[in-house]
Amino acid sequence: MQLTLRQIEAFLTVANLRSFTAAGASLHITQSAVSNLIKDLEAQVGVPLFDRTSRFVSLSPDGREMYTLAQKAFHEFLLMEKYAADLSSLRAGRVRVVGAPLIACTLLPLLLAHFKRAQPAIRVELVDQPMALVQSSIQQGDAEVGFGPARLPETDIIARHFFTTPVSMLSRPDHPLAGRHSTWIEVKKVPVVAVGRESVGYIAADVGTQPPFTIGHVVNQMPTAFALAAAGCGVALAGRFSLMLARGYGLVATLLHDPVLYREMQMYLPAARKLSDAAATFVDFATQFVKDHDPNTLDSATVAELAPPLCTRRDS
Repeated sequence: MQLTLRQIEAFLTVANLRSFTAAGASLHITQSAVSNLIKDLEAQVGVPLFDRTSRFVSLSPDGREMYTLAQKAFHEFLLMEKYAADLSSLRAGRVRVVGAPLIACTLLPLLLAHFKRAQPAIRVELVDQPMALVQSSIQQGDAEVGFGPARLPETDIIARHFFTTPVSMLSRPDHPLAGRHSTWIEVKKVPVVAVGRESVGYIAADVGTQPPFTIGHVVNQMPTAFALAAAGCGVALAGRFSLMLARGYGLVATLLHDPVLYREMQMYLPAARKLSDAAATFVDFATQFVKDHDPNTLDSATVAELAPPLCTRRDS
């Protein structure tokens, strides 16, 4: 018996879509080609895998048993295919990086630009993901290196310190609390634009739950929070390095006291896989970069000074 990957893929697709015609469209082949693949598969296993009616197709009892095994086998093949692509990437000098949204749109582009100038033969691909997906992206092999706020390491993940940032209030310069010795008690009295409902909870656990924060808005993305703060609809709370983005909205950062609260940003790496030479080079560069350039002190002039010359390409 010699089952083919194409047969397994056709079997899973028909089972999921419950239609030979829909499966053909999904696989970009004709309905008759799908039927032939299933007939050949059924002939090899010796039992019908589908119950066919004039209206729809459903798995037979034997088909349901095979479906679970086929799913697992197909998934394992996709992992092998990804591994083969990874080997090709290692030879080509490619690094895939995943970043939580805030660090992905502030520090990482500057870091990647400098790395490209230092290592032009290595290609770095950056993907931004919600923090909840950063570690899983590494577990699944979609990225080799991840960046984001400190979280407990998940299975097969190593978390390394990247840098520490003080939690600050991002507001318009004319806000009553801006630019002075402001405290958490004072901030709790003004509307806060929270990025995710859990974000203020994390802070309250460190600065005290009483009195409670005054939540003005709850949004999903930090740029939305900054835009609302710029419109005077509240203040945002974030690490001071976020000023690289917030400054574009005309916001200023005010350090908050009693207590001064710090957050750790981490680098996430695979524990079960060895880093490629390209990824290891990038990790070493990133570690040194934040030692040489404190992300919390990068003002507009410094960012402009650090930005590498614009890369242009002239088509012939």
